[in-house]
Amino acid sequence: MKYWLSIPVLLWVATLAAEPNVQVPLVLPEDLAMRWLQADPALQGADSAFDAAKAEAGQTAASPYEWNATYTRQQRDYGTGPKSNEWNAGLDRTFRLPGKVRADQASAEAANAAAIAQRSLARRAAVEALLGAWLDVLEGRSTKALLAEQLQGAEQNIEAVGTRVKSGDAAVLEQRLASAELAGIQRQASEAAIAEATAWALLSSRYPVGGAEIPALPEPIPVGQSARWWQARILSQSDRLAVIRAELARAEAGAERAKADRIPDPTFGVFGGTEAYGEEKVIGLSVSMPIPGARRSLELRKQLAGTNQARQNLDLVERQLTGAARSLYVGARGNYERWTLARSAAETLQDNARLAQRAYTLGEQDLQALLLARRQALVAAEAKTKAQADALRSYYGLLLNAKLLWPDWLNAPVEPLANLP
Repeated sequence: MKYWLSIPVLLWVATLAAEPNVQVPLVLPEDLAMRWLQADPALQGADSAFDAAKAEAGQTAASPYEWNATYTRQQRDYGTGPKSNEWNAGLDRTFRLPGKVRADQASAEAANAAAIAQRSLARRAAVEALLGAWLDVLEGRSTKALLAEQLQGAEQNIEAVGTRVKSGDAAVLEQRLASAELAGIQRQASEAAIAEATAWALLSSRYPVGGAEIPALPEPIPVGQSARWWQARILSQSDRLAVIRAELARAEAGAERAKADRIPDPTFGVFGGTEAYGEEKVIGLSVSMPIPGARRSLELRKQLAGTNQARQNLDLVERQLTGAARSLYVGARGNYERWTLARSAAETLQDNARLAQRAYTLGEQDLQALLLARRQALVAAEAKTKAQADALRSYYGLLLNAKLLWPDWLNAPVEPLANLP
């Protein structure tokens, strides 16, 4: 099946419902991206890891103790008469104290929260990888088209030089220079075609993109909102921060568990049997409890130290993410400004190249000036394409970290811990 991505659609700017002032240049339709992502092995592996983490959280919430059944059968020889067939059966189980149940439940909920955040992190990484590979293909296609235009200009140079050589207004050396210039652009065009084919090969080897059309790069849009707004948004939506907070909650629950575990869990049991040829019936209740030692206090000490470490790690990550959020914003703003400057320079130098071509055809300018103008226009056009792709990449990175791109998919609901088997 082919998906036609027309230029008007690509230039369409979608305003997000949740954030009406944040706009997104449509590079890849969501439904198409979802189809490709469903076949991504990295994402499938992350989903499997999520299922395993949910099961582990359920194990943490469940009691580690099980019912223990015992049965013994024996023969007793009293020295006279037949032997006595006797048996004993029992059932016992260790029970968690209430404080340990609460600590285990809190630890399980923290583990479940960490698993959800880890899955969201994996999904964001999958989207980043897909968009990065897709933008590489779009950039390669745009560069290839650009060099195709430059080839036409170089061929026009050859024609113009040939006309002037025939009329005696130019030397054969100029024709050779124009031919060398054409060969150089042909080499660049070949490199661009190889780069585009390589980018497509990398994309298609990971995602089922067969039949998809490759459109031109859409124009970037300016970054709205302030740096403070983006920083607050990114920190509030940070999955990495959610993972660290969940780790802190789990460490605190572990400390509570170790504190409660200073008193061992009791084991209760019932038993019964027969002895003395069945004349004696035995029935009873058993209670046992380990005598706590120094190891339990040392475990609490270790857990408290781990909690302090987790709290300090949370503070560190918050500071790192604050700096990273600022950097993302500055990078997106800077790349957009760089693209606007590169676009202006490319348009000016392209006009200069056209004027130089006309002046040379009329005999008002030498070939060296024409070739220089062509080279400057080519360099500026390539810089504009590179800046355009960089601006899109940085802006989409900002959107992904703020969860403003496909938020329903990144934050898909999951089954509550209470519903786990």
